[in-house]
Amino acid sequence: MKRIIIFSAVLFAALTFNLEAKGYYNGVGGYFYTELAPYGTWIEIDYGVVVWRPTIIRTNWMPYNMGRWIWTYDGWYWDSYEPFGYITYHYGRWFYDDYYGWLWYPDYEWAPAWVEWRYDNDYIGWAPLNPYAFFSISIGIQFTTVYTTPYYHWHFVRYNRFCDPYVYNYYVAPNYRYRIYSGTKYRTNYVYYNGRIQNRGIDVGYIRTRSGQEIKKRDLIRVRDSRELNKDAYGKRDEIRTLDLKRDELVRNDLNRMEIKRENRSTTLKLDKVEIGKRKVLTNNKVSGRSLDRNDNVIKTERNQDESNNVIRKQVDKVQTENTKNTDSNTQRKVNINKTTKSEIPNQNRSVEINKKSSDRQVKVEFKTKEENKVNTNVSRQVNRNTVQQKTDIKRENPGTRNNNQVPKSVERKKVNTNNSRSTNTESRVNTNRTMEKDNSKERTRR
Repeated sequence: MKRIIIFSAVLFAALTFNLEAKGYYNGVGGYFYTELAPYGTWIEIDYGVVVWRPTIIRTNWMPYNMGRWIWTYDGWYWDSYEPFGYITYHYGRWFYDDYYGWLWYPDYEWAPAWVEWRYDNDYIGWAPLNPYAFFSISIGIQFTTVYTTPYYHWHFVRYNRFCDPYVYNYYVAPNYRYRIYSGTKYRTNYVYYNGRIQNRGIDVGYIRTRSGQEIKKRDLIRVRDSRELNKDAYGKRDEIRTLDLKRDELVRNDLNRMEIKRENRSTTLKLDKVEIGKRKVLTNNKVSGRSLDRNDNVIKTERNQDESNNVIRKQVDKVQTENTKNTDSNTQRKVNINKTTKSEIPNQNRSVEINKKSSDRQVKVEFKTKEENKVNTNVSRQVNRNTVQQKTDIKRENPGTRNNNQVPKSVERKKVNTNNSRSTNTESRVNTNRTMEKDNSKERTRR
């Protein structure tokens, strides 16, 4: 048994080592890894599922915090002032974990900003979309599970500060955030137009009327190299550059090895409900005319992994069959023992019943004897009472005679006896007094 387990573990490790050495992780290509590694840490939260955690020194940091909103031909675009924002705010999703903090979940679809909106007549707010949200061309944003973003993950500002270059200076205070959140309406408005995902969000006309400002539409220039992004003079430029790469370019991995931090603590994210970032066999894209199939290396490694899993399963099945045979033999022995014990149980029950019957008979006999003794004692008591009653009746005959002539002889005899007893008592007293005097005289002579 131990040899089989050790052999399966070694086989599994040998086959997966190739995968880890080449760095094929779910949703992470070489481009994302190299661009974001200087600004944070890559963490494996589950087998093959890797996310990115930014190195943030400030407390109470949240995504979509440092930047500004720009109205473009593709809708509301978040122009980030952070060095990693050109990737993390246009690809993938953000979610907050109670242990890790804010984490970025990679994905390959570009958008001007992946946010959800809330608004009323005075305030407008936004929050990062979570990984349960995915984009559908026919419907827009859909959710794989019911999830509500907490109110403290939202930014709210007044309409006249929404397009300000320093909008982060006008966010509503945290203690006032819940009051606004509870009175606002929810909205997401993502569409697919001209081969691109557009974030329409809150209508620009409504924001113009509420803010009283003229909002200018700007162009987006798409570049294929991060070095072409102009990160200077954010408030002066009218031309906005953004990084827009195709899926096959982001998936391709030219690295020999990735430094991934593995944590033993599980995440609060329900990974089985996440649809984004998964590498599936996709059909060719009509817009780009290029195939979006996975890399051949990834397919080979997955096949090898499946084969290793099949070998391990077969070995485990053999061990389980042997264990089941042993358990069946043990259960058969137990059944035979139970049969023998069941055959002995009726005899034991008969002896117990006989003992019970004999004990019941003895109890009945003892009870009868006690009852008979009670009857005899009552009879004897009744007889004694009758005899005493007869004697008293005899003594009470002729009760009214008081003359000396009518007194019976028995009474006279009693009187004589009493007189004799009195005389004897006096004589005894006299004798005792004499003896006392003699004793006293003897003691005096001795002295």
